[in-house]
Amino acid sequence: MIRRILGTTLFMTAVSGAIAADAPPGKALFDRNCAVCHAAGPSHAGTMRLAETRGPDKAVLEQRTDLDPAYIRLVVRQGLVEMPPWRPSEIDDDALTQLAQYLTRGRR
Repeated sequence: MIRRILGTTLFMTAVSGAIAADAPPGKALFDRNCAVCHAAGPSHAGTMRLAETRGPDKAVLEQRTDLDPAYIRLVVRQGLVEMPPWRPSEIDDDALTQLAQYLTRGRR
């Protein structure tokens, strides 16, 4: 329930705040589904946890260049530590693929 409320809030913010028209589809998905925990900054639990466990250079998902699309799909579907799994009814496979493509766009 909280996830839906937060997701709706983020979606409404994105719609009214203007995401650039040329932004990749995965960016909107990230903002709507992931940013509440994984955006940059100290108030995001996922980012803070990654900074503690992986180091500050691996904390902000949007800035990483080492993520693999298969790993992203696995973590989203299965969950990891405090992160709950996301069912296909919450983020479908096509959207998950777009999200993985967005997060791996700068991959080395």
